[in-house]
Formats: sequence, C-alpha cells, structure tokens
Amino acid sequence: MKTVSLILPPQDHEPMASAVARVTTPINPCQPVRTVGLLASEVCSRGGVQSFMLRVAEVIGNLLEHGETTRGYCFSLNDSTQSLVQHPSMPTPLAAWGAGRSKSRLIAYVLLKMPPTDVLLVGHLGLAPLALALKVLGRVRHYYVILHGIEAWKRVSALDREALLAAKGIITTTRYTAEECGNRNQLPSDHFRVIPLCADERNVKPSVSFKLYGEFKLLCVARQDVSERQKGFEDIFAALVQLGATHPTLRLNLVGTGNDQARLRQVAENLGITHLVHFWGVLSDEELSAAYSDCDVFVMPSKKEGFGIVFLEAMRYGKPCIGGNHGGTPDVIAHGASGILVEYGDYKTLAATIAKLSDDQDFRTKLGVRGRELLKEKFSFSCFYRSYSDLILNSDARRPLRNATEKLGSK
Repeated sequence: MKTVSLILPPQDHEPMASAVARVTTPINPCQPVRTVGLLASEVCSRGGVQSFMLRVAEVIGNLLEHGETTRGYCFSLNDSTQSLVQHPSMPTPLAAWGAGRSKSRLIAYVLLKMPPTDVLLVGHLGLAPLALALKVLGRVRHYYVILHGIEAWKRVSALDREALLAAKGIITTTRYTAEECGNRNQLPSDHFRVIPLCADERNVKPSVSFKLYGEFKLLCVARQDVSERQKGFEDIFAALVQLGATHPTLRLNLVGTGNDQARLRQVAENLGITHLVHFWGVLSDEELSAAYSDCDVFVMPSKKEGFGIVFLEAMRYGKPCIGGNHGGTPDVIAHGASGILVEYGDYKTLAATIAKLSDDQDFRTKLGVRGRELLKEKFSFSCFYRSYSDLILNSDARRPLRNATEKLGSK
C-alpha cells in the first residue's frame, strides 16, 4: 500500500515543527486526494459578501468532516489571520490565513503556504488574475470565479477576462449577473453556473428589550455609503412624505452606517420627516434579529443590487419585501407572491405599495408565508451546499451538474 505524507502549512503564530503532520493514507487511483481552497476578499466583517464567503467556507468544512475531501483552507485579503481563526463561524478543520489588507502579503502567503490544490474557489473578480497565475504555475488544477454583481456588469479588463476564460467555470448568484457579464465580455453562456445565496441559518435569540419605532414599522438594513446611493433611501423618504397625511403611524427604521449617513439625515430634515425616520446605526446580532422580527415590511428599492441577502433575512422571519425591479433582486423576490418589485425612482408607486401593505394584513401575511416557503425551496443552506459540493466534487467530470446548480439558459 502506498502512502502520502501531508505537511500542513503553519498558522502565523505556530512554530513550523508543531505544524508538521504525517498522515498515512491509501492512494485510490479512482478517486484522487482532493484539496479545496477559498481565496476571498473578506470573510469576518459584516456584509452580504462576507456572509456569502462564510457559507462557502462552511461547505468546504463540511466536505472535510464528511471525508469527501482531505484538506481545506481559506486565504483572505482583508482579514487578519487571528480574526479568521477566531471567528465563531469559521469551520475548525480549515487552515486559514489573512493578509490584513496587504496585497503583497496575500501573494506571499499564497506562494509560501498554499498546498497543491485541486479546486480553488475565488471569491472576487479582483482575485481572479492571481488564480490564473497559480494555474499557470501548476499550483491549482481547477478554479472557479465567484461574481457578486455590479463589479461584473461592465466590460472588465483584459487580464480579468483572460482569468475568467481560463477558469473551470464562473459562478453567479443570479441570472442577471451571468447574462450581463457574459454579454458585455463575450463569454460563452455555458461557462456560467447560477447558484443562489442562502440565508444565515444560525438561531440567534432576539433581544427581548429591543423594539423598532412606530406602529407600522418599515425596516431597511443597508450600508449608507456614498457608493451605495442606489439603495433607494431617498425614494423611501419621498414615499413617506406622500403618505404622511393618510398613514401617520408609518415609521422607517434604517439600520446600518456609512459615510453618506450625515447627508441622508440632512435630506430627511429638509423634507420635514425626521420624526418618521430613525437611524439605528449598527446593531448586535440579537438586536438585528429582533428588528427583523418586529418589523411589518422590509423595504429596499435598490437599482443595482447583485442579490440582496437582506431580503432572505427578512423572508426567514416571514416578512413581506419591497425591492427594486432591477439587477438581481427579481431573482430573489417573486413579484406578487413573496413581495413587491417597484421601479427605482418611482416613489409614487412605492408609496402606493407601502399603503396597500399597511392596509391589508392578510396580504402581508400571504407574502410572508410564501417568502418562507421560497427560502426552504431555493435559498436554504442545504440547496447551497448541494450545489457547491457537486461543483467541487465533479470538477473533473464532463457530465452536467445536478439540477440544484442552475446552468445559464436552462429552464
């Protein structure tokens, strides 16, 4: 029986001697030893992309625990090694290194610590050229590039396009991103796989002392940065102005922070609705859970949403959603079934939609129930895990993937 010796790369705080592990493993010629890695831009801070990367890490960790693969790791550009290792949701079987926002350190870590890899999941388009270089060097057999949304809705650089073409496949969370990226960059449609995001299924106990403002409570959870002005905050403000006389109990609860919040506060003051809008800032997990539970409607009429994982969070609590009829949102909200889609900038229709939901509790309940059903049918971790594990374990196969992973153009 042949054996292989695995030399596990050390953590930053480990001496080399303690990181060396010799494992006697039979070599099965029918199933090669697989090493799977994640190359992410960021994992540990709050945000939709970060939550997404944690779910991918959990897939790799589960494959290790179930004996489907033999090694797994995660490299992150913006996190520190300590924050990765200590993060409560980071699977313990994964080796992890963070470059602390240093691109040169990330390259050094990858070259020095990355083991020969069968499948590498690349968590951002900006990291795709590094994956291409690793493939050329023979360090990676296959890699997949994950696209999130707006960064791929344009003609990308020649180097990024080359990295996309050399990838085993391109993963998007919505059909819209796959179609936009493919059309703008002349990429073949069969190079794309659509795998929706999943909700964070951790059971976080809501804070018993936290309550939103208002009798009828609108909730929006979003980063309030200058770069995020397309979220539709000012459309909601304009709708509140229109509804002030007929629906005086409406209140908007805005969760999040950012460098555009001071301007948004001034806009609310100029419109005379400061008493209708409450800026909560950043909430704890327990407070955020309470906010979703306490709201009546979740609203974020965004123009350029790659997916909108916050919609899944609201659906998990059985809340109807109002989203923008743009970008990836229509892949998440089933119009008239789990929520309502409105055009960005059409604050009058938005106001009418809010009024209808405020006046019709049965309609709200119906939308919320269907949202929970869709969460189980399409956006659960089990669906997410099945799709990604199939992609990883069958990366050498020519046969089509299971139906759980949607190939662009399929019905």
